[in-house]
Amino acid sequence: MELLIVTVAYTTSGRDADVLARIRFISDTVRNAPGLVSSRFYRSRRNDATVHSPTQSTSHSYYIMLTTWDDEENWQRAQERYNPKQLLLGSAKELLTAPPQQWQMRYLWGYSRPAANPIVATAHLCTAHPDQIEFLQQKYVEGLRHYAMRPMLAFAFLARSTYEEDTKAARRTGSINAPSQSGTTFLSLFSWGSEEEREDFYSDPYSRTLTRFMNNMGTARQLPLEPI
Repeated sequence: MELLIVTVAYTTSGRDADVLARIRFISDTVRNAPGLVSSRFYRSRRNDATVHSPTQSTSHSYYIMLTTWDDEENWQRAQERYNPKQLLLGSAKELLTAPPQQWQMRYLWGYSRPAANPIVATAHLCTAHPDQIEFLQQKYVEGLRHYAMRPMLAFAFLARSTYEEDTKAARRTGSINAPSQSGTTFLSLFSWGSEEEREDFYSDPYSRTLTRFMNNMGTARQLPLEPI
């Protein structure tokens, strides 16, 4: 079963060219990994980088790296040379405002329209408490199927973490950020072929209802993106 590795990096403002060069290096490195199925790299939209990191309260830049692997065995074999989090810490540590976050996830839902070229995207990250996980997953998948019947997206998926590396580390060190990172994390990624389609999506009453539901069920954040 395919495995999705989600890596989020928050980077220093004013160093965009340096950061992008490091991210492109990591992208080129990862794409050579045995067992890699696909990779998608995104950065914060330059006019909309207002989402806060776990340790920062000001506007900043961020990057999301999505790498899909054949299975967990291939991912484990790739750890030494192709782990995006470790590559970031090894080549761009001085450009990071906080340690990268990384989750191991399984796909729950998704579809793609190859004819549409994604221009803009948004990642929704929602961390839910254990007693809400199954209910949240059921209702969210039911809601997302609505878009398969009346497509509004160029590309989209929903994935769920199988474990959280950052949570384990926080518990070991007693980090003050541990409570906000505990639980199961869901990632939904939405992509559109134009800014107008993105605006139509978020102005749709059904989309607003779905977003409110996720906000009420856990700790949620939105990261506006553009593909690299």
